[in-house]
Amino acid sequence: MTTKDRLHCILVLIYGACIAALSLLPSDDAITFNIWDKAQHFAAYAVFMIMAFPIGKSRNAHLRTALGIICFSIFIEYAQQFSPGRDTSIGDAIANSLGVICGYLFSRWLAKIYRSRGKKTATSN
Repeated sequence: MTTKDRLHCILVLIYGACIAALSLLPSDDAITFNIWDKAQHFAAYAVFMIMAFPIGKSRNAHLRTALGIICFSIFIEYAQQFSPGRDTSIGDAIANSLGVICGYLFSRWLAKIYRSRGKKTATSN
């Protein structure tokens, strides 16, 4: 693993830790945005998946990463019941999971475009 790959992994882990910390803050201390709650969940986890996607080097690795992030989001949703003023929400877990799925599909689409452009450049030389 190169230094660049390690740094990327560290940044993804920091992002995940930030999601966990913000999700588990007591509701009185929570940061609020004037955006629909489910959209916030969806976007946070879509970005998480997009950030994590390049770590995997195969389709299987990408799928395992997506499943891992979905499991992480479900664990965080469950853990919220132990944080003052917070509740476990199936709706939030669904929004998180849909964000991961869309982030996965978007990343695969981008990777496909990137590969096809690389092939065109290689054949034109």
